[in-house]
Amino acid sequence: MTEKSDLYNNLFVLEMANNHQGSVEHGKEVIQQMKAVCDDFPFQFAFKLQYRNLKTFIHPDYKDRQDIKYVKRFRDTELNEQQLLALKQAVDDAGFISMCTPFDEDSVSWIEDHGFQVLKIASCSLTDWPLLERIAESTLPLVASTAGATLDEIEKVVQFFKHREKELAVMHCVGEYPTPRQNLQLGQIALLKQHFPDIAIGYSTHEEPNETEAVKMAIAQGAQLFEKHVGVGELNGYSANPEQVKAWLTSAQAGFEMMGVIGERVPVTDKEVETLNSLRRAVFALRPLKKGQ
Repeated sequence: MTEKSDLYNNLFVLEMANNHQGSVEHGKEVIQQMKAVCDDFPFQFAFKLQYRNLKTFIHPDYKDRQDIKYVKRFRDTELNEQQLLALKQAVDDAGFISMCTPFDEDSVSWIEDHGFQVLKIASCSLTDWPLLERIAESTLPLVASTAGATLDEIEKVVQFFKHREKELAVMHCVGEYPTPRQNLQLGQIALLKQHFPDIAIGYSTHEEPNETEAVKMAIAQGAQLFEKHVGVGELNGYSANPEQVKAWLTSAQAGFEMMGVIGERVPVTDKEVETLNSLRRAVFALRPLKKGQ
């Protein structure tokens, strides 16, 4: 496994999920508007889609249920494989790193066939071992979110992929949509860095989209990669529009500037020397001294 790959360094992942609203054209509009925002920032950017084969993901007896939240959402925004491929092509055309989350084994094959660059494991799939076995057959670098998982469960997944020499990053995440400030648990980033010092650690966010301070704190805790749900138009309580994404990235940029040099002592500046010399106590003679005395 490649240790702390540059792929994950200052990587910002924009997650569209179902915010394409079941329309390829709307999805393309989201991609283009987010690209216009990202062009002003010095980071790496990935754009992420989600794949599900709803023919097998939803049991036939439940496929028309309107009273089950996620069945209704997934069915109302369903895209076929060719439509998903069109969105992936739009991600490529915009110059984003292409990233995708599979929720079933068929979707892993689609991701491979469509030529994605990174595969993301959702928190809800972190202990889905049949799916993880299929993902392990892929050659793609991996990112895994960890909401709701114990440290022991995360350890097992990390070791599973390490033993298969997979490139992996792990992201702190909280599975509340949206996540209130008091439940962000950003200190978990430092815990993950301490427990897994040889892999990149990140932060996948579900906080209210006007929240911009949390990303600074995540940076201070040592997060290298970041993820946020994004969209255009009417959105849920944890997805950010272009203006909110710009504010988030502006805050992140300020956070990195405040962090400064990491891992080594910074050089002393001339201004520091001048200031400190003006504050040091001086040496005074108690009586007159002759030259050389």
